[in-house]
Formats: sequence, C-alpha cells, structure tokens
Amino acid sequence: MTPPRASHPALLLAGLAGLVAFAFLYRVANPQAAVTLRVSRTQAVDTAERFLAEQGAPLADLKRAVQFEGTTVGLVFLQRSVGLAEASRWAREEVPIWSWKARWFQPEQKEEWQVRVGVGGAVAGFAHLVDEAAPGADLPQDSALALAQDFLRRRGWDLAAFERVEASSTKRDKRADHHFAWDKRAPRVSWLGTAGATGTGTVRLTVDVQGDRVGGYRHFLKVPEAFQRGLEQTLSLGQLLAVASLAATFVLLVIALALAIARQRKGDVRWGPSLRLAGLITLLFVVQGMALWPRLKFAYPTEIRWDAYVGVAVIGLLIAAVLYGAWALFATAAGESLAREAFPRSLAGFLEAAHGRLLTPAVARASLDGTALGFFFLGYLVVFYVIAQRYFGAWLPAEGPYSEIFNSGIPFLAPLTISAVAAVTEETTYRLFGISLFKRYAKSTAVALLVPAAIWAFGHSSYAVFPVYLRGIELIIGGTVLGLAFIRLGLLACIFAHYLVDAVLIGIPLLSAGNPAYTVSGLVVMGLALLPAALGLVARRADTATASPGL
Repeated sequence: MTPPRASHPALLLAGLAGLVAFAFLYRVANPQAAVTLRVSRTQAVDTAERFLAEQGAPLADLKRAVQFEGTTVGLVFLQRSVGLAEASRWAREEVPIWSWKARWFQPEQKEEWQVRVGVGGAVAGFAHLVDEAAPGADLPQDSALALAQDFLRRRGWDLAAFERVEASSTKRDKRADHHFAWDKRAPRVSWLGTAGATGTGTVRLTVDVQGDRVGGYRHFLKVPEAFQRGLEQTLSLGQLLAVASLAATFVLLVIALALAIARQRKGDVRWGPSLRLAGLITLLFVVQGMALWPRLKFAYPTEIRWDAYVGVAVIGLLIAAVLYGAWALFATAAGESLAREAFPRSLAGFLEAAHGRLLTPAVARASLDGTALGFFFLGYLVVFYVIAQRYFGAWLPAEGPYSEIFNSGIPFLAPLTISAVAAVTEETTYRLFGISLFKRYAKSTAVALLVPAAIWAFGHSSYAVFPVYLRGIELIIGGTVLGLAFIRLGLLACIFAHYLVDAVLIGIPLLSAGNPAYTVSGLVVMGLALLPAALGLVARRADTATASPGL
C-alpha cells in the first residue's frame, strides 16, 4: 500500500503562520478587560448562603440554581466612554459587570430568594420575591428609609459619598413597600453621543423595603437611557441580518429535502453515510443539552409545575436534537449526491469517516489538512480584526471573565459538543450542499462560492461587533476560503478545520478566567481540539507501517 501523500507545504506553512499570528495577535484583536474571576461557583454559593442566613432566609427545603452572567450594555458604555483600561478599573473597583447569580425557590410558589455575587466575591445584589398579597408592616416612608440606610451602612457603604435620587412608596393590600435609589457623586462617566445626545453613567445603589424588612438590594452601573436605546437599535440590525440568514438557510434545507426525494427516485442517494452522520449529530445535541441543564434549571418559572417544566425541557431537547439530525441528514444526502457530479474529489475520506473507518490514508490527509486550515483560519480572524480596528474604526467589546460555557455542568464538554454539531451541520449545508447546488444549477463556481458563504456569514451577525455587518464581511471572506478548501481539500478537511476553530474560540474564556478549575477545563478543551491532528498522525503512522517492507 502506498503511504498517503503529504499535505502541500504551502498549506502547512499557511497553518503555521496562522497559528503564530493567532498566538501573538489574539489579545490585540480581542482585548480583554483586566478583571479576574476570583470565586468559583461553589464559593459564590457559599457567600450567598451566608448572606441569606443573615437575612433569616429559610433555604433548607428550597431548590437551588446558579448561573454566571454579565451586563454587555454596561461594559460597552464604559469601554466607549473611558477606554478599556479605565473600564477595567471600574469593573474591578466600582461596579460589578460580571457576577454569579443564585436563586432558591419552591416550585409553584411565588416566594424565592436571589443573590448576585461579583467576580471579586462581594454580594452585589439580592431580591426576596414575595406575593403582592403577603402581609407585612405599613411603615411610613421615613421609617423605611432609615431601614434602607442602616442596611447599606452594614454593607460597608458610606452614604455621605452618595445622593438620594429616587424615593417611592406603593400601598399593597396588607403592607406598604418602598423603593430608594442613591447615585455616587464621584467618579462619574460623561457620555457624548451622536445628534447631541448626552448622559452620565453613575454607580447606583437601590434598596427595596417590603413592610418592615429589606427585600431587595442592587449595586450596578446606571447607564444613560439614550445610550442603551441606541445600542439596542444598533444590535437589532444585526438580529435582522441573522434572521434573514436563517430564512435563507431554511430555503436551502427545503431544497435539500426536495432534491433528496427526487434523486432517491433515481437511485442516486446514499442514505447510509447520511443516516450515520445524522445519528451522531442527534446524540451530540442531546449530550450538549444535558450538559446545559444548570442553565435550564435557572430559567425555571415558578408559575408552572416542576415536573411539567422538566418534561417539556426533555421533550423539547429531543425534538430539537431530531431536527438537527434531520438537518444533517438531508443536507448531507442531497449534497453528497450533487457533489459526486460537481466536485467528486471533495468527498475523499468523507464516506470512509462516516462509516467509522478513521485510520485510512484519505482520512489522515483530511485530518492534517483540516488542522492546518483551522490554524490558518484562526490567524486570518485576528489579522482581519486588527486591520479593521486600526484602519476602519471597527471595534469589539472587551472580553471578560464570562462565557455561557460557565453555565455548563461540565465546562470542558460544551465547547466540544457545540463545535462538533456546528462543524458538521454548517459544513454539510453551506459547503457540501450549498456549493454543489449553485454549481449544478447556476453553472458558476464564483456564484457557488459566494452565495452560500454570504448566507452562512450573516447568520453570525447577532454578535456584539461594531459595525454589526462587520461579522458578515469577515465570514464572507472566510466562507469563500472554506469553499475553496472544500473544492481543493475536501469536505472532511473543512469539518475538521471548523471544529478546531470553534473549539478554540469557545474554550479560550476558560483559560482566561483566572480560576484554576476553569483553567484545567480550558487546557482539556485545547487538547481535544487537536484530536483531528492526532487522528491524522496515528492514521499516517499506521498506514506507513503497513506499507513498509518487513525485515
């Protein structure tokens, strides 16, 4: 047997250059706020429970859910107004931009307790949710104000540095509730927007008094309403572009379904590989959903039955998994049938991998090519944003010690399952099926490369990147590169590259969180992201050993 032909030196050099560029320019292209996650989930819960014990909260028989979250609006406002260095100082010393949020609740009961713990370990807010008809004292506002001020002083606040800006009272059926707010006199952040819009960002404290007890507290950044409205309007354009991309993708999938049925009648569809791939995607999606159970638990609305909520969540997960599997099934079946006519070389190794034959020359080559392509793509991303920021006024909100994967029950698993599902479904849809479809019916390679790349690209426009269409431009170029790679290197190399890129980018927040447990998870992610390369090396060695003459 002849050993598999080595990857082209130009591709290997491009991959090496991309890796070097990514290593040196990632933080230039994606600045990070100088804020460290000093408390783990367990430590945050311990802090919250001690605080609630001081409030006399009976937590013994309540369910608990915890989530990590951040305030994008606050960070964007600070970064745009005072720059990243000062924004980082504010996030460390003045206001909690990122925090753990824990809630204790009883299904089908209104009453619950919520606590926010900032990344530095201090309690940044709490709320005691009670029914409006719950009984309590009917204190006058002055007496309630004294309770609120005493609470803040016990939390270490010097009220001489603040001015009271809000005071309101609400008469309930069986008690009186009061709300108070204070703004810190200094420091403050002045903002000058477009069309003469102005405003001031302040450190704000709020306290809610329910009857004769403090039932709520918040420490946060009060962002000017004009800024918040403008940001929401800007981001809504990105949402619109993403929805348009989703609609176009739906049309592609309908066409894929129709073509799969039509070609099946001619005996021109190989269902076996597509079914295996669809089964893999369905399984990975279920695993991904199970790992994200803590986030689903946190979102539980106490108005409905707990068992009903869990049942709906399980059924919803299974339905979504089946739909994703069907997506992969029809895109792959129709795309493979079309590609056999338009780009037969692009299928090299794919059918073998789909049948589980991973230690073959074609799979080995695709694995190594995909790794080199993935490294090149990572380098391209950072170079693109360095140029866009330096010469075209683009900018990205700084990263912080925050990521949705912190809300996964197994942090290192989420980047891998998300990346694998995205790599397979997107590459089979936009590269295998999309490019083959437009080549077959539009008779133009340029159209076949650009149209699927554009549909795929603008599906990512909901990310907070400014201007919002920039992500679309970035990925139209990137999608065209992947399209060329599909034609020259094959579908399997594109899947491996896509998986590598997503796993690295999603896993980086684990490495930069500053917490040892998450750092270890991040290292696991980075190691498993290189699985395709390891697979390729093992396959090449096995094949070379088989091909070598015996002694």
